[in-house]
Amino acid sequence: MPYSYLSMASKPGILTDWPWKPLGSFKYILLVPLITEHIYSFMEKDEDIDVSKLVLFPFMLWRMLHNQLWISLSRYLTAKGTNKIVDKGIEFDQVDRERDWDDQIMFNAILFYWGNKYVPGGSHLPFWRLDGVIITMLLHAGPVEFLYYWLHRALHHHYLYSRYHSHHHSSIVTEPITSVIHPFAEHIAYFLLFAIPILTTVLTGTVSIVALAAYITYLDFMNNMGHCNFELIPSWLFTLIPPLKYIIYTPSFHSLHHVQFRTNYSLFMPFYDYIYGTMDKSSDTLYEKSLRRKEESPHVVHLTHLTTPESIYHLRLGFASFASKPYTPSTWHMWLLWPVTLCSMMLTWIYCFTFVVESNRFHNIRLQTWTIPKYNIQTWLVGDGLSEVEQKKASKGTLFIPFSQFPPKKLRTDCFYHTTPAMQTPLAFENVDSCENWLPRRVMSVWRIAGLVHALEGWEEHECGYTTSNIEKVWEATVKHGFQPLRVPTHLKS
Repeated sequence: MPYSYLSMASKPGILTDWPWKPLGSFKYILLVPLITEHIYSFMEKDEDIDVSKLVLFPFMLWRMLHNQLWISLSRYLTAKGTNKIVDKGIEFDQVDRERDWDDQIMFNAILFYWGNKYVPGGSHLPFWRLDGVIITMLLHAGPVEFLYYWLHRALHHHYLYSRYHSHHHSSIVTEPITSVIHPFAEHIAYFLLFAIPILTTVLTGTVSIVALAAYITYLDFMNNMGHCNFELIPSWLFTLIPPLKYIIYTPSFHSLHHVQFRTNYSLFMPFYDYIYGTMDKSSDTLYEKSLRRKEESPHVVHLTHLTTPESIYHLRLGFASFASKPYTPSTWHMWLLWPVTLCSMMLTWIYCFTFVVESNRFHNIRLQTWTIPKYNIQTWLVGDGLSEVEQKKASKGTLFIPFSQFPPKKLRTDCFYHTTPAMQTPLAFENVDSCENWLPRRVMSVWRIAGLVHALEGWEEHECGYTTSNIEKVWEATVKHGFQPLRVPTHLKS
């Protein structure tokens, strides 16, 4: 794995790692036998079709899509600044720590498969039963919320916190998917809690496909909402229905738990924090303040655009772990997403307005990156034009330095390739959690840096075409603000 990440709590306890961690990206191989048996059972003509079994793995894909939609929405709105709760940005270590958010979905899918196969009453479920829905709601509001509250408080005891729960609280500024970033042992405990309504309805014969799917989707929705870092519950809702304040939490309510640690322990219902006196006194103030927060106005705007059909996934609003690494050409798993890619291309063709994808801060300067939803697929040659034939003529150890926006194709393994014009950003440059195209982490193209330096220095002139500023003056100002040149590659590929 090219990028290491903080994977565990400060003093990892037993059952911290997921069982399939050694498999890395190949963990989904474990599902192949289940899916194969799943398909085979439907090919047997003598067996009745179990719809509840049929929808099991499609529902797993729905949960992944649901979570990804929340990630994209949260990153878009927090970049704009509208109703944002916590100002501090996230960094690469958090993205790396939260990259395996699909582990819990895979874990649940395996358990549901076993339940469907071995638990009496767990198969051939009816589509709808009202009594099962009511039982699920009552058991969640009662035993599940109550037991979760006290389990959560126990997890904040020093012994359990240092071994397990501190991993979750490593993320002070949360993203939607932070909600499911826990050690394996915690997920076992949470599943046992959430299984109370599910097993009760199964054993009483009141379970239904709708009740089960709706309950899991509700858990995902509330978890994502509570960690999204922007306030979206309108105040008129609590004015219209005052008791709602005690049975549904807000993103700002749970955000305080990640900032203060010792308050707002409830799962989704603040009722229990009110009862046991653990509600943060600033909850209402932060809620109102977040709702009043307007969209931020940037000092510098950098325009970018899509380059290839798959580059949409490398936007900060796309796949977080993919965007956190230098952009590489299409891989085999990206080809599996071609239906989604095709839909995204159609949307960009219809939607012709720029939108915010990233927001950074450097001292008192705010920089926003806006994406033009259009593709520009073309090749730029280095300098006067570097062809593949010319590359092959170069002697061993040649250093290719591109002066254009696009890098040359790396055809030679016995030569060096420098990046396109770019510099290392200073540590004071905040909220950096995605890579700019093919550039390494915390490296920025010089055209983005130029905009920042102009704003920091208060320069009014604009550089257009061949009209340029004094090179020495610009260079000294750039270095003064902490931007550093990149090292020239000195090692050949093996």
